[in-house]
Amino acid sequence: MRNDKVECQCCKKMMVPKVITSAPFYISGVPIGGRDPESSVCPFCLSPKWMLTEDQVLTGAKANAEFFGIMVLIMINIVVFTRLGAQALCVSAGLSVMLFLFRVRIAKAMKDRLAGIFKG
Repeated sequence: MRNDKVECQCCKKMMVPKVITSAPFYISGVPIGGRDPESSVCPFCLSPKWMLTEDQVLTGAKANAEFFGIMVLIMINIVVFTRLGAQALCVSAGLSVMLFLFRVRIAKAMKDRLAGIFKG
């Protein structure tokens, strides 16, 4: 007897993942193609991240936040260059590099500061 059930990492229920397939094209009411497996979800919570552990999800979220921060710094540098010129870009790029290198310390200081504000 096979046991295909796995634990969903989101809702912690034992389940068999539901396969999501591509939609077929219809020509004169006749389905053509489609029905290829695209992904799978938990049938209870409908999460496509049923196979990821909490640590993997948090790591992905951290990477997305860092990528967003880098893109914001790049956009700021582009605006500074177009508005103020090359000399201002040098200063802006230097500050952006410093922010990037000290991002962990800055985040910790911000968390501590916010915790102090909301605590007291």
